[in-house]
Amino acid sequence: MMPMDRTLDRRFFATAAILLCFVMFVGFARNYYLRAWIGTRPLTVLAHVHGLVMTAWVALFAVQTFLISRRRVARHQKLGYWVAGLSAVVVLLGIVTIAAAIARRRPGVDLGTALWVFVAYDGLSVLLFGGLVAAAIAKRRTPWAHKRLMLMAMLSLLPPAFGRLVAYFTHADVEIIVLCLMYASVAIVIGADWFRTRRPYAAVAIPALLIIVVNQLTYFAQVHT
Repeated sequence: MMPMDRTLDRRFFATAAILLCFVMFVGFARNYYLRAWIGTRPLTVLAHVHGLVMTAWVALFAVQTFLISRRRVARHQKLGYWVAGLSAVVVLLGIVTIAAAIARRRPGVDLGTALWVFVAYDGLSVLLFGGLVAAAIAKRRTPWAHKRLMLMAMLSLLPPAFGRLVAYFTHADVEIIVLCLMYASVAIVIGADWFRTRRPYAAVAIPALLIIVVNQLTYFAQVHT
């Protein structure tokens, strides 16, 4: 890459990070970030902890992207240990939160049904996020792959935010609208990356395919539970 290309590259990932963080904030504004002023239903202690951990993850993702855009590579690498630890907490707490929701909303269900509801409650997206972050950490010495895998990991977390965002406007066909938004998001990332580089990257294409498959399975589980 030429110097100007690297500058454009940093701007692309910084802009993508800002947009993803914005979607997460707006999606959870009513039920979490602004709930003190809007007055939505009370949250459990587990939900509060989950919200705090997810907020910390999103904030750390934004900080890491900002550090790279400012060429603070050493600080970015030092914070990488926190990224690894926090991502593990996000996955574990996400699984626990979904399990608690299943126990609360579907008491007494058998294991097979519980697993199917786990998929419907975006459980596969949580697992995919963990897998993509693990792959990004493994590729931390290959910058072009690392940053794309981290971006796709963040993208994989969007379905719950999209779901709440869509519910601001309608409670009809939320699942299919979220699915379409995820397809559109994946297409935008692939298209933007291709437009800048004129080449395909496995670190985008493979996660994109996995995100599509996971969200298609989630949609199928949602309409059949």
